[in-house]
Amino acid sequence: IKTAQNELEKLNWKDEQILNSLEMRMKCGIGKCGRCNIGDKFVCIDGPVFSLAELKEMPKEH
Repeated sequence: IKTAQNELEKLNWKDEQILNSLEMRMKCGIGKCGRCNIGDKFVCIDGPVFSLAELKEMPKEH
């Protein structure tokens, strides 16, 4: 994902246009277990797809 993301940035894609899936972080899928949270976001509820702009605002634990 990082390689593709870097190439899109070189092509002047905006951060809002670059989408990333964090689906692998999901466990229960309903926000109960808390394993997929990144800061105040839950991947299973708020995602699993986030723009690069959203990811840059999240804590660096992702």
